Amino acid sequence: MKRLILAAASLAAIACSDAATTGGSGRTRVYLTDSPFPFGSISQVNVYIARIEASASTDTTGLNPASWVTIATPERTFNLLDFQGGSAALLGEAELPADQYAAVRVVINTGRSSVVTTGGAQATVHWPISGDLSLYALVEQPLAVTGAGAQIVLDFDVGRTFLDDGAGGFYFSPVIRAVNEAATGSITGTVTTTSIEGDTIPFVNAAVTVSRQVGTLLSTNVPLGTGHSDAQGHYTVAYLPAGSYVVAAADPAFAHRVGVGSGVVTVGGQTRIDLLMTIDTAGTGGGGGGGGGGGGGGGGCDSTRADTTCGGVPNGPVASLAISPLTQTISVGDSAVAMATPYNAQGLILTGRTISWTVSDSSLVSVTQAAYNWILLRGAHSGTVTLTATSEGVNGTATVIVR
Repeated sequence: MKRLILAAASLAAIACSDAATTGGSGRTRVYLTDSPFPFGSISQVNVYIARIEASASTDTTGLNPASWVTIATPERTFNLLDFQGGSAALLGEAELPADQYAAVRVVINTGRSSVVTTGGAQATVHWPISGDLSLYALVEQPLAVTGAGAQIVLDFDVGRTFLDDGAGGFYFSPVIRAVNEAATGSITGTVTTTSIEGDTIPFVNAAVTVSRQVGTLLSTNVPLGTGHSDAQGHYTVAYLPAGSYVVAAADPAFAHRVGVGSGVVTVGGQTRIDLLMTIDTAGTGGGGGGGGGGGGGGGGCDSTRADTTCGGVPNGPVASLAISPLTQTISVGDSAVAMATPYNAQGLILTGRTISWTVSDSSLVSVTQAAYNWILLRGAHSGTVTLTATSEGVNGTATVIVR
């Protein structure tokens, strides 16, 4: 009997299944997993998970409670850093009716969640609300559960969910995807660099980003998962749909030390992509000038510069803006959340940037609340609108359907 695996952690929700539903129900187990957190100064990323639900409807607002099926009610806290490199934790199990599930909802409690530094202090987290918060995994294709069950992973990308606010805290911008484990593969490899003696040695704690390859430039590719290298330089990013990928490793302490490779992921396969970290002299900016934007004395960070990072934090002007989810359906009178993530030309996430929002027809969908990169929408009348986020003159768009 197959299992339904749900894990918490990435950018867009990906799920593929060729199985057809046959009626009946299948015993469903729920697991938790995580993409590795890239910050070496953090010891715990604690998330209190209250319950996990699935729906065959594309209406992710859950206006009709009967359209949601409860898969698990863990009602406990999980340290997401305990689950890395494709490992998973069982959250619970239930008999799930056979169907094609188009939505997965995870309810967390922000008041019981926290980020803890290696020194034992709690880092500041800018949660959108205090208390229960419903998070939705983006499901690109319906997840098929048959009478034999299914294997589904809910992957919660910590590295892109908790964004450095530049002051030792984090913005919370959830990035979750739901995948059918049976339709995924993984990428693994070793990150190395060359010592001053000329020896090849492991590179520890490199920030690894896996992106779908859609173009020849890094900035045109679509980030899908993150990871980091361990004490031996090894990394693994799991639960990836089949396709072509680019893998980039970056040194958090030095912006211009990078390693890039590419490969193809096959279903059930493990693709090896080793990365050699070298100095990117072509991308090196001019020497440390004074007075950057907002800075007191010395060499402050200037967001208009094309540097990859400044002080270990991604820098440079906004090159692209991604809205998640790209498409969602809500009911008249109900609400939904959308998030915008700005990237620089190297595909690295930028924080602290001003984002403005507009809708193409405010009589159909109104903006009721906005904070940092979050926006809360409410459906007023049936129809379709375009949601636009703008930062530094760069736009990102998404579609909202009201029924």
